Amino acid sequence: MFNRVFICKKEDYDTESKNLTQELKQSLKINDITCKVFNVYDIYDVNEVELKEIINNILSEPNIDNTYLELNLVNKKHLVVKTFDSQFNPREESASECANVLLFKKIKIKTFKLYVFNNSLNDETIYKIKKLLINPVESYEFNLNNNNWLEEVQSQEERTIDINLDQKNLSKLYSELNLAMNLRDFLFLVNHYNNVVNRSLTDTELYLLDTYWSDHCRHKTFETIIDNISFDTDVNNFYKDKVVKAIDYYNSIKTRSEFSLMSIATSYIKHLIQNNNVEDLEISDEINAASIYVDLGKKNKCVIQFKNETHNHPTEIEPFGGAATCLGGAIRDPLSGRSYVYQGIRVTGSGNILEDIENTLPNKLPQSKISRIAADGFSSYGNQIGIPTTLVKEIYHEGYKAKRLEIGAVVGVSKIKNLVRKKPQPGDVIVLVGGLTGKDGIGGATGSSKKQNESSQKNSYSEVQKGNPVEERKLQKFFTDPAVSKIIKKANDLGAGGIGVGVGELSEGIKIYLDRVPLKNSGLTSKEILISESQERMVVVLSNRNTSFFIEKAFRNNLLAVKIGEVIKEKKFIVYNKKKKVVDIDRDFIDTGGVRNHISIKISKSILEDWDSQNNNSFENLEHNFISNLKNLNVMSQKPMIEMFDSTIGTTTVLAPHGGEHQLSEVQVSCNKIPLKINNNVCTIMGYGFNPYICEKNIFVGSMLSIVESITKIIACGGLYKNIKLTLQEYFEKLEDDNYKWGKPLLAVLGALVVQKELGVPAIGGKDSMSGTYQNLNVPPTLVSFALTTGYTNKIVSTDFKKIGNKIYLYIHKMDNNFPDFKQLKKIFISFNKLVKYEKVESAFAIQQGGIAEALAKMAFGNDLGFNINTNINIFKPLYGSILFESKEEINDNNIVLLGEVSNGFIINETNIDKKKSFENYIGPIKKIYYEGDESYPLPEVKDNTYKNKVYFPYLVKEVKVISLIFPGTNCEYDIKNAFKEENIIYEEFIFNNLNTESICYSIEELVKKIKSAHILVIPGGFSSGDEPDGSGKYIANVLKNKNVKDAIKDFLEEKKLILGICNGFQALLKSGILMHSEAKELSEDDPSLIRNNINRHISKYVKCKVTNNSSPWTQELTIGDVINIPISHGEGRFVINHKEYKKLISNNQVAFEYIDESNNPNGSYYNIEGIISKCGLVLGKMGHSERYGKDICKNIYGNKKQDIFMSAVKYFLRNKEREK
Repeated sequence: MFNRVFICKKEDYDTESKNLTQELKQSLKINDITCKVFNVYDIYDVNEVELKEIINNILSEPNIDNTYLELNLVNKKHLVVKTFDSQFNPREESASECANVLLFKKIKIKTFKLYVFNNSLNDETIYKIKKLLINPVESYEFNLNNNNWLEEVQSQEERTIDINLDQKNLSKLYSELNLAMNLRDFLFLVNHYNNVVNRSLTDTELYLLDTYWSDHCRHKTFETIIDNISFDTDVNNFYKDKVVKAIDYYNSIKTRSEFSLMSIATSYIKHLIQNNNVEDLEISDEINAASIYVDLGKKNKCVIQFKNETHNHPTEIEPFGGAATCLGGAIRDPLSGRSYVYQGIRVTGSGNILEDIENTLPNKLPQSKISRIAADGFSSYGNQIGIPTTLVKEIYHEGYKAKRLEIGAVVGVSKIKNLVRKKPQPGDVIVLVGGLTGKDGIGGATGSSKKQNESSQKNSYSEVQKGNPVEERKLQKFFTDPAVSKIIKKANDLGAGGIGVGVGELSEGIKIYLDRVPLKNSGLTSKEILISESQERMVVVLSNRNTSFFIEKAFRNNLLAVKIGEVIKEKKFIVYNKKKKVVDIDRDFIDTGGVRNHISIKISKSILEDWDSQNNNSFENLEHNFISNLKNLNVMSQKPMIEMFDSTIGTTTVLAPHGGEHQLSEVQVSCNKIPLKINNNVCTIMGYGFNPYICEKNIFVGSMLSIVESITKIIACGGLYKNIKLTLQEYFEKLEDDNYKWGKPLLAVLGALVVQKELGVPAIGGKDSMSGTYQNLNVPPTLVSFALTTGYTNKIVSTDFKKIGNKIYLYIHKMDNNFPDFKQLKKIFISFNKLVKYEKVESAFAIQQGGIAEALAKMAFGNDLGFNINTNINIFKPLYGSILFESKEEINDNNIVLLGEVSNGFIINETNIDKKKSFENYIGPIKKIYYEGDESYPLPEVKDNTYKNKVYFPYLVKEVKVISLIFPGTNCEYDIKNAFKEENIIYEEFIFNNLNTESICYSIEELVKKIKSAHILVIPGGFSSGDEPDGSGKYIANVLKNKNVKDAIKDFLEEKKLILGICNGFQALLKSGILMHSEAKELSEDDPSLIRNNINRHISKYVKCKVTNNSSPWTQELTIGDVINIPISHGEGRFVINHKEYKKLISNNQVAFEYIDESNNPNGSYYNIEGIISKCGLVLGKMGHSERYGKDICKNIYGNKKQDIFMSAVKYFLRNKEREK
C-alpha cells in the first residue's frame, strides 16, 4: 500500500516552472503556454503519523511549498515522467535516507515529475513537449494509474551458449548476440573453447571477454598492426616529406617490433626512459594515471598524478549521467593511485547549440539540450565531490552531432611517504569498497566501442550510468588517509567493465565470489554483477593481516567494504556465484585481447591540405569583422556555463576562471596550488589545445598545433617550460577496415611525435576513443592536447589588462608554410619564462582560434579597459605559439612586435570599434540557452546599525575546541580546517555514519557527546544527501531536530557557545529553525528559507559583500561597512522572507552581511541578504565561503578578500587568556 503526495512550489518561489515555461516558448516557439511542475512521491507502508512526519520534514517546507494528497487532473493537459527503476535515482535514495534519520527505519519512496499545461495546447504540441522532456534511455511516460511499478524487472537466467556449430550458424549466432567484438574475435573465441577448453562457454564468460577485449578497455584500434603505408599521387609533397621523416624518426627510436598507433604514441617517452633522459617520471605497475615527481623545495617532493577521461557515448545518450560519471571516472584513476584530486578541467565538443530544435537529427537529443544538461551533470558531480573545476571550454563543430565529445581532466597529489606499490602475492585479499552494484552501466564499455545508429538511443537504457558523488567524496577522503594508503598493495577503480575488468587487472591469478558483492537490485545475474558499471566502487589488494583493519576503517568513514576474493597462484580468472563456477578462463587467453588486427593505410590529399589557404584582408570592414569574430561560437563568452562549476573549493585556485574587476577576462589554464603543508608556493598548471577546423583539413599539422597551443597557454601564464608533460586525447570516427580512414589517426600520432621530439616534451598519458560515427556523419579528426607543468604562485600571470598606458606586445611565432617553426617556439617559451621570472609581464594571452582580435577583447573586458594598436598582422588568424602580453617596460627581442598600448577605447589602426556593441555580441549568444532570472525582489531598507560593546565567553578557556560535522555530502571541511589554523585551537571532525539504522542511532549518540565537548560547532558547506529530496540541507536539519541532538544544542547555546553554518550549513541551520529561533523546531509559513537561485542553476563566482552587523561574537572584530570580495558557490542560495519577518530581523539586528548591490546579488536574495545571525547572536549562517581565503588564491580577483569571522570567534573564547598575559 502507498500514499501519493503532490508537491509544487508556491508561485513566488517557483523558479523551475518559470524556467521550463520560458524554455518551451523559446525552443518550441510556443507563445501561449503555461506549465506547472509537481514533484510526486509514492510512499509505501507508513501510517498516518509517519506520513505526516515525512511530508512536513522531508518532502516539503510550509513556507515555500504547496502540498496535496489528491490532484484533479481530469480534462487537464498533463505529462508524467519517471526514470527507469533499474537506474540510480538520487531523489528516491535521499528521501529514503532522510526517512531513516527521522523514523529510524527504511521507507520505500518512489518519485516522478508531473507537468500540468494549459488546455489550449493541441496534441501535436504535447508530442513535441514529450520529445523535449523525455530522454528514452533514462525515462518514460508514466501512467498515474499504474500501481505495480515496484515490481523489479527480473533478469534473464544464466545460460550456456552452444558454439559447436558450422560456419553459417556461427555467423548467425554472432549477429544475434550483438557483440562489440568483431566476427574474427568471435570465431577465435569459439575455436579456443571448442578445441582447447573443450566445453561450451557461459554467457557470463562471453560478455566478460566481449568487455575485456573491447576497444574501450583494450585499445584494439590503436593496437592494430600497420602492415603498409602509401600516399595517393596528388598528396602535397611538402607535407608528404614531413610525414615520411616522422616515420623515419619513429623507426629510429622504436622499442617494439610491430608498427601500430599505440607504439607510435608511446615511442618518445619509452625512448627517453630507455636512455635515462627522464628523471621525474614515476614508473610502476599501476598505470591508471600519468605520474611524476615534483620538487616542492627544501628537499621536499611529492607525486603528481594527472589523467584525461572521455565519456562520449554515455553523454550522448544520457547527458547528465554521462558527463557526471566522466568526471567520476577521471577522479578514480589517480585516486586508485592513492592521490587526492584537487584540480579539474572540462573540455567538450558539440554541434551548434543555437540551431533550431526542429533541425535535430532523428533519434538524437537537441544539441542545446545535450550541452546544457551535460554541463549540469559534470558540474553537479564536481561541485558535490568538492573538486574545483577551474577551466571549462566547449568547442563547436557540426561533426560532433555524430557523437558528443566529453572530456574531464584532473590532477591529484600524494606524499611519497604515503605511497606503497607492491606486487600482489597468492593469498592476498581483494576487497571491494564504496557503492552498491546494480543494473546501471551494463554494456557501457562495449556500447562506447560500437558505431551509433538510429536505434542506439532507445536500446541503450541499460548502458546509462548514474553517479553518486556523495559516495565518491567519501572514497576520496578515505583513500588519502595515510593509515589506509600505506596498507594498499594495489588498487583499481571499477569503471569500464566493472568488477570483471577492474578486478581482473589486479593480478594474473584471481578468484572472486559474486554472492559477496553488495547489490542495489535483487535478482542480478552473474553476468550483470560482473560487468555492471555502477559508479563509485574501488577494489584493493591487501595482505590478509590488514583486511579487518581496512574494512573497519572504511566503516568509520561511512563506507561499506567487503572481501570478495583473493589472489591465487594459478594464472586464471575464476568466478563463483553461490558456489557455482560461472567463469574459468586462462589468463593467457584473456591477455591475447582477441585476434590482433592488421591494416594497410592509405593517405589521401584531403587530410593533408593547407589549413590556412585563405588570404582575406582582415582590415576591410574592420568593425564588422571584429564584432563577428567575438560572437563566433568558438570565441563567444561561455560565462553562464562556466559559472555552474565550483572553481574555488579547496582553497587552491590561483586563477579564477574569469578575472578583473568585472570578472570578464577568461583564463586559458587551470592553475591550482598543490595542497600540502610542506608546499609553500608551487602550483600545477594545465592547459589544453585543439582546433577542429584545422584538424579536419590537416590532422598532421592540426595535432602539432594542438600541442603547441596547450604549451603556449601554460607558458603565457608563467608555467615552467622545462617541466612540461603531455597527455593526449584522440577521438575519431569508426574506422572499420577503410584504409583511407586509418590515415587520420596515423597522421595525428605522427604529428604529436614530431612535436615531442622537437620541443623535448613527452606525452606520458593518453586516451583514445574510436567510435565517433552516426550513420553517415563523423566527428572531426580530434586530438586534444593537455599540457601540465609546475610554476610558482607568486609569479603566475593573469589575462586581464591592468593599466592604461602599458605597452602591448606580441611574441610572434612565424610559421613556415603554416608549419610550426620549432626552433623559434623553443626560443619564445624560454625567453617568456625569463620575462615572467623578472616580473616584466603584467598580463598575457596565448593566441587561439580567434586570433589577436579575440585576445585584445578578452584582456580588455575584465577591467573595462581597451587598446590602441597599429599593425599589418592579420588579427583574425590563429597564430598558435604566439603570445600577446602587457608590460610597463621597453622590451627588445627579434621575435617581439610592439603593437600599441592599453587605453580606454577599442582602436585598431586608428579605427574606433564600438566597445559596448562588441561586449554585447560577445556575451549575447550563450544567453539564448541559459536562463537569466528576471524576477524582481525587494531591496534593503535603511537600518540603524548601533555599535554594541564586544562580548566574550564567560569562562576561562585555554584551548578552543572546534568540531566540524561531516554529513553525507559535506565537502568543505578541509577549507574550514584551514580557516581555523590559529594557535590554541583543537580541530576535530565528526563523521555521521548512515550505513544502516544502527549506525544512525550510534552516530546520534556520539554527536550529542561531541556537541557537549565543543566550544564551536561548524556545519561546513556541501550537498547534504545530494541536496535531495528537492531541497538543500534537509538531511542535516532532520538530524538537528532529533530530540537528543536538539536538547544538546539548546544546552550548548545556553552555555554561550558558538555555531557556524556556511552554505549547506546555513541551509541546515535555517531549515532546522535554529537560526530564527535559537533552537531546533518545526518551521512555520512565516519562516524564511533558502531556495533555488533565480537563474535556476548553480553559480560560482566572487561577489562583493558588506558587513552590516558587528554585535555577534562572529562579527565583533569586523568593521561595519567594510566591503569584502567573497567566493560563492551554490544552487540554492536565494534567501526569501516576507516583509513582516524582515522587519523583525532588522529590529533584532540579525542581518550580518549583505550583497552590496543587485549586480553582486548572485541568486536574487530578498533584501540582498547574504548572511544572518540568530537573535541570541551566537549562531551565524551565511552563503559566502569566507573560509576560502589564502595567499595567492584567485590572484586575478582584486580587493579585500579576507572576512575573518573565524578569528573573531576564537578571540571571543580566548579573551581571558589574553588578559592573563
